[in-house]
Amino acid sequence: MPIEIPAAVRTALALVDADGLDKLTVRRLAAELGVKAPALYWHFSSKRALLDHLADALVAPALDDLPPLDTPWLSWLEQAGTALHAALLGHRDGARVALGADLRTARSLGEFAERAVDVLHRAGFPLADATRCAGVYVHFVLGRAVEDQTWPDDLEATIESIPFPLMARGMRERQAAGSTVEDSFGYALGIVLAGLEAKRPAKVQ
Repeated sequence: MPIEIPAAVRTALALVDADGLDKLTVRRLAAELGVKAPALYWHFSSKRALLDHLADALVAPALDDLPPLDTPWLSWLEQAGTALHAALLGHRDGARVALGADLRTARSLGEFAERAVDVLHRAGFPLADATRCAGVYVHFVLGRAVEDQTWPDDLEATIESIPFPLMARGMRERQAAGSTVEDSFGYALGIVLAGLEAKRPAKVQ
């Protein structure tokens, strides 16, 4: 039977959601699709190549949630970063899937980064610096999403087991205040954006 890449990607995402990234292999996907592994390797030469297609699919919804490019640049980066973070957390191990993606295949992630470069360049960063800043920004969101997806279900028990009293107390205070993953991400993203604002060329301040 012919292999349709979009259908194969949807099946692979379902396998990741069900059992996690570590259990996904090209051979397992082939078995799920009812084809021989060599036929699938024609389309996905390696697991990394397969993950690039998955990254493209799971980031795509974030592009629909991006604000207009004429939005004030810090607001754009805040809203866009929140949209990307949500898209990555929308699938089990989604952030790990996207780490190290080849943007020639994971085009949705590449388009996200391209728009961030555009916004930063419009804000006054020289183009070379805009690419560096966009890299810092996107890598932060990806890395933070990886960390957020590793938090244990029983957070209270985990806090109690932390042998560092100041961190444990601070985390208890956050938990008591009702802090969520999204709250913590927003706070951390604000720190990154403050750094970018401080680095913007003085002539456009």
